[in-house]
Amino acid sequence: MPKRRMTIYTPFKQLEVGRVFPVPPASFFVTEEIVDAYLEATGDDTPAFRKGAEPRPAPPTLAAVYMLDALGHFRNPPGGIHTKQSFKFHRPVYVGDRLESEVRILEKYSKKNRDYVAMEIVTRNQRGELVTSGIITRIWGKEP
Repeated sequence: MPKRRMTIYTPFKQLEVGRVFPVPPASFFVTEEIVDAYLEATGDDTPAFRKGAEPRPAPPTLAAVYMLDALGHFRNPPGGIHTKQSFKFHRPVYVGDRLESEVRILEKYSKKNRDYVAMEIVTRNQRGELVTSGIITRIWGKEP
């Protein structure tokens, strides 16, 4: 009989308001290959994001990729729902940038028998400049 791989979920009660994670922040290096793959996957044919520009900018929505490692630090149990998000793009990201993202738990609350978590995510480039910031709210799943 094959062994089952157990996924570790973070219980709602263990999420602490004010906690910042991961430590150190999640690091992401923006490469030509990542930008090309993203453009291909999304069907984005914006000329400004194609090869040729120096420095070559990345699409702002690449944030959905470079923030994943930071957001994945705490595993939402099954049944969790990504309910809303808002992002601000403070400055462009370029191929060759090293980005660091961290998340801070802003708030947790219960409403209509569901547990909610609001998190702020902040990403800075290698010079410490703010690149992207945003707030994501999730309904936290119930532990199996």
